[in-house]
Amino acid sequence: MSEVRRRGVPAEVSSSSENAAVEEKEKKSSSRCSKLNRFLIGLVAVVSITAIVLICWHFLRKRDKKPHVLLLIADDLGWADVGWHSSDISTPYLTGLAKDGIILRQFYSQPICTASRAALFTGRYPFKLGLQGSRPILAGAPGSLPLDMKLLPELMKKDGYKTHLVGKWHLGFETLRHTPVMRGFDTFTGFYNGMQDYYTHMTSGFDTVNGTGGYDMRRDYLDSDGNPHIDNILWGANNTYNNYLFTEEAINIIEDHSVRHEEEPLLLVMSYPNPHSPIQVPDEFVNFQDNSNIENSFRKTYAGLVYAMDCSVANITMALKEKDMFDDTIVIFISDNGGSLTSVNQSVVQPTGSSNYPLRGDKGTLWEAGSRVPAFISGRNVPKGQTIDAMVHITDIYPTLISYLDLDNDYVSHDLDGSDQSKLLKMESDETAHEYFIYDIDPVYEQAAIRYGKWKLILGAPAANEVDGWYQPLKKGQTAYQDSGLPMKLYVEKAYAMIGAYKASLESNPMCKSVACFYPEGTEDKVKLFDLSVDQYEFNNVASQHPDTVRRLLDILDKEMLEMVPPVNLLDGGVADASPNHFNGTWMPWMDASDS
Repeated sequence: MSEVRRRGVPAEVSSSSENAAVEEKEKKSSSRCSKLNRFLIGLVAVVSITAIVLICWHFLRKRDKKPHVLLLIADDLGWADVGWHSSDISTPYLTGLAKDGIILRQFYSQPICTASRAALFTGRYPFKLGLQGSRPILAGAPGSLPLDMKLLPELMKKDGYKTHLVGKWHLGFETLRHTPVMRGFDTFTGFYNGMQDYYTHMTSGFDTVNGTGGYDMRRDYLDSDGNPHIDNILWGANNTYNNYLFTEEAINIIEDHSVRHEEEPLLLVMSYPNPHSPIQVPDEFVNFQDNSNIENSFRKTYAGLVYAMDCSVANITMALKEKDMFDDTIVIFISDNGGSLTSVNQSVVQPTGSSNYPLRGDKGTLWEAGSRVPAFISGRNVPKGQTIDAMVHITDIYPTLISYLDLDNDYVSHDLDGSDQSKLLKMESDETAHEYFIYDIDPVYEQAAIRYGKWKLILGAPAANEVDGWYQPLKKGQTAYQDSGLPMKLYVEKAYAMIGAYKASLESNPMCKSVACFYPEGTEDKVKLFDLSVDQYEFNNVASQHPDTVRRLLDILDKEMLEMVPPVNLLDGGVADASPNHFNGTWMPWMDASDS
């Protein structure tokens, strides 16, 4: 691997004052113009008109092309962790993009990372894919995104897009067919699993096979004949900080595209690991002047991790501008789920420094903080300086881009749960295209939630980790969030106990596809109803006051559960055949396609 140039904090661009020293020169009387002068003036006029025509033709040709798409995905970014939500954390570049476009105040992802990525790329609810619940795919465990549907990058590629994924995949890789370059991406630079050390790129903790972790940094690609290459392990990236590596890769993609694929649109998905734990970040980002007012050390370090992502976005947008591509680019920014309050670092549970305040809950819960996340859309033809309060769901990105980019809808291989929100984004309507959406349905934890207009219904315990409160940013001297649920060890034990009970139940009965399984008679306390129009922070359960609404929403859940498939993400440990010991210490597909 060639040496990675360091792409850290962008150099400040000083305002260039116009040169006022240019004085009037060569003022001549028109009477002195000779025939030659007049000929030259006419020639210049013809050349100027020709140049103007060429410029206009070039501009119209560019506008006739499909726009480039820059999709930015943050990992575990809390509601209160961005500048446009009046946070103590500064995100100057992202905030500038957000305010130059449309801020989505009610954008919902899924409560956990694997589920969100599945919903994003398929337009389907994860409970219809077997990827429901607050359980990610662990390293070396089977159970990937199903192969029987075409993903969003496949649709875009068919319509002429050059497609690239940089960063985190986390949708499974047990066979070659499950890897990113076989799911619609021309190239993939990053890691297959859910988390890693930001410097060594090693997995650890849950992402091991019998305690054995592995190196997880690669550049997969398709050659000119369409053949996949997934053995290009970036050993030389060891000890290079993730953000530097991924930013440089993105810039190289942009520069190459501007030279070799100028006539084709670009899809660049930046799937950042930031600010997912472990909380690791160079001092140059921690010491950012605009965050100097943060007095809590955990919060300040976390703010540095967020700012590292902010600077990466700045460097990438600068590269687009330098190549005259930015004005033809749509920028979409989301987080995959809400912020996580705790991280496990060397078996020691510590606060991350994140905050979802004033939303209730945490990552992985059915409370609002689990899936209501910072989001915006900006760029070409997007109205500027707007804020939308209508609800938008992560499954909507798939059908909305089909409409917005005029993709081939006939190539879609499956039914979609998302709605086309293009009228909303064009400001042609202020109403969501959704009648309702489903937060999740999980038979393992026996929980479900639905949003119907102003109403939100939760069935079962909203948080398996019992993180049920409202958690302000950590203050000076605080080393933990107050009443922040179960310690990690107890939560893991509880999760595996519930998984064990679910598996045992399947031995005698098939998976139940009715809310009656979650909500038998006499368990009215398992239902919570909130009017988010007046109680967006979920203080007051009004289920007893609105029994008809409760029944109507339960009926919808009942209907949706008919399409639920058994979960495959049951926190199974990695199988022995997947151990990095078999692949020179790295992670690779370990099954033949015929075995999946």
